[in-house]
Amino acid sequence: MGAPKPTSGRGTGSWRPRHRGGGRPASGRPRRCRGRIGGAVGEGAAGRYGRAAAPQPPALSPAEGSVCSAAPPKAPRHPPTPPARPSPQRGGLLPASPQPRPGPRQRRRSHLSPGRWGGTGPPQPGRAAERPGGAGPSRRRLSVRGRASPRPTAALLAGGAMERRGAAAGGDVRMCQAVLPAHANHRGELSAGQLLKWMDAAACLAAEKHAGVSCVTASMDDIQFEEAARVGQIISIKAKVNRAFKTSMEVGIKVTVQDVLTNVEKIVSVAYATYVAKPVGGGKIELEPVNLLSTEDHLEHTLAIERRRIRLGYEQVFQNLMQESNKEDNFEEEDAVSTDLTHVQSIELVQPPHANHHGNTFGGQIMAWMETVASISASRLCHSYPVLKSVNMFKFWGPSVVGDRLVFNAIVNNTFQTSVEVGVRVEAYNCEEWIKDQARHINSAFLIFNTVNDKGELLTFPRIKPTTKDGMRRYHGAIARRRIRLARKCILSASEDKPSDPWETSNQAYVSYSNIAALTHLAAKPGWEITSTLDDIKIWTHEEGDVLSLKVEMQVQIPSHLAFSLLSDFTFRQQWDKHFLTCEVLQAVNEDEKIYYVTSPPMTDHKPRDFVILVSQRQPCKPSEPYIVAVKSVTLMSMPPSSEYCRSEILCAGFQIYGDSNSSCTVCYFNQVSSGVMPYLAANLTGSSKSIEDTALECIKFLELKGSKY
Repeated sequence: MGAPKPTSGRGTGSWRPRHRGGGRPASGRPRRCRGRIGGAVGEGAAGRYGRAAAPQPPALSPAEGSVCSAAPPKAPRHPPTPPARPSPQRGGLLPASPQPRPGPRQRRRSHLSPGRWGGTGPPQPGRAAERPGGAGPSRRRLSVRGRASPRPTAALLAGGAMERRGAAAGGDVRMCQAVLPAHANHRGELSAGQLLKWMDAAACLAAEKHAGVSCVTASMDDIQFEEAARVGQIISIKAKVNRAFKTSMEVGIKVTVQDVLTNVEKIVSVAYATYVAKPVGGGKIELEPVNLLSTEDHLEHTLAIERRRIRLGYEQVFQNLMQESNKEDNFEEEDAVSTDLTHVQSIELVQPPHANHHGNTFGGQIMAWMETVASISASRLCHSYPVLKSVNMFKFWGPSVVGDRLVFNAIVNNTFQTSVEVGVRVEAYNCEEWIKDQARHINSAFLIFNTVNDKGELLTFPRIKPTTKDGMRRYHGAIARRRIRLARKCILSASEDKPSDPWETSNQAYVSYSNIAALTHLAAKPGWEITSTLDDIKIWTHEEGDVLSLKVEMQVQIPSHLAFSLLSDFTFRQQWDKHFLTCEVLQAVNEDEKIYYVTSPPMTDHKPRDFVILVSQRQPCKPSEPYIVAVKSVTLMSMPPSSEYCRSEILCAGFQIYGDSNSSCTVCYFNQVSSGVMPYLAANLTGSSKSIEDTALECIKFLELKGSKY
């Protein structure tokens, strides 16, 4: 990933001045030289004053992104500055010893110093006093969006030591691209491969803006394409670092399309990618936390850890579903098509235009090549032009560099009426590995296509028939992945009036995610109105349309971790909440997820109510974050409704616990009122009862009594 070596010849960095006697004529003034046709020595070229131009990193081509590398600034002509030491003032560099003030000529040329615009040279003492608004000699550089941000002052520590790096405000990058005919497919719509290039480029720039070092793509989560962009429309991509995890970070990507004539803007896709910081030299760095400035920042920061849990647990869920895979397919249909007919193999030689700005093969380019071969494979089955609708996670297993041979293998895994899944595997070879046939597996992905007729109606794909044991494995793997996709789509697009989510193997991770996400969104909503205040208790309400939510804030004199431990165990709930008659654990899924069966007393001569609830608990990753205990109803096949009880549901409820000091905390209880909960709160909301205040007082008393025993 080092900088490329300067090349020989008459291109950039290789021409020589036509005058004799070194880099300057006898007059002492620089001579403007004319370069040859095809050289890089016109106005503004490096080497303009008679020196060999410094080697430049490769720039992204216009097709790969809208941001290209700029030529490095020229070196100063005054004598080199002695070694520098860190500044205690603003993180700049101070000279090791006082230096004489440069002469007039040096001051006139000091704007060429690399230190002024973010280069690697030390700042010049002679310019320190001339910079307005600062007494120290430290410099400032321009960020991607033009805001000034302090330059990192320490190099990577040798010997694998860890250094903390990262911009305080996090990475935030915006990219706009006009959809040109060169970017479009046969239908005049933006090619999915080109869009993947732009998305990866923007996300990588956001990651590097936060990290301050080169970053590489580790994975890109499931991508759904909701809208198609056509030639002449404008694509806008916003990429932002949501959370940093030591050496990796999650980047959120939002893509919208705008029609120039109508000014209508639609969402094309929302995706999340993981990037890993890769500093030059192999040292390790520890990324700084993201500075959270808005409510949206806080929400995405909290949910990023949940999405990470899903990524890490995906393989286990998939393996469990593979064991339960559908075994009823007999593949005896006469019109079934053999998957062998859909196999496509293609090879690409990685050339410099395919490399990113730090030497590796551009991740977006690899994804675009994968989309191409997958599309060809699907077309061999449907004999039409397939359209990419979603991607089941791009996973990068290893790097690739310029000169590698990339071999792409694509084959149809399964069909589902109007959609088809194509699996793509990418292997890399260098020259030596190519001769020995030693492949490096660098990427895999599963792409889902639709196809439409001239009227825009979805067409049905023919059934396929696997002919090998490996083909059978891929066939059932596609079924398992489809179950996960459908479960995710059902849960994440759920409306508030739908029944509770079923608790199944295919959707457990997404149900837990939605549980935490719902409570986090509820707590972050603006517009809470206070309705009651006591010494240690405050009650708030929030109305949004027909939805009423309740918040109870309690000041408790015990440490936050003790309050979390007591409130997350719902078997204690009966001791302070009179609405809990019984509470038993149905499933202890893991240390963070439990399913309880709860019964409540009857209200107004009705039958008693019962609930099947999922309790998800999360500990904070840093002191400023709260402990979370989220509650929602789920459907469990082993616990069907009983005629003795009225089965009720909890849409969203739970606790957020903030530590105030070593011996006190603030406990916030939230409840999005549903028809099942309303009978227990109606009298209190009308003012005829104080049951909420009474329950809160009992909760405080219980916590402080239990906490005193620890």
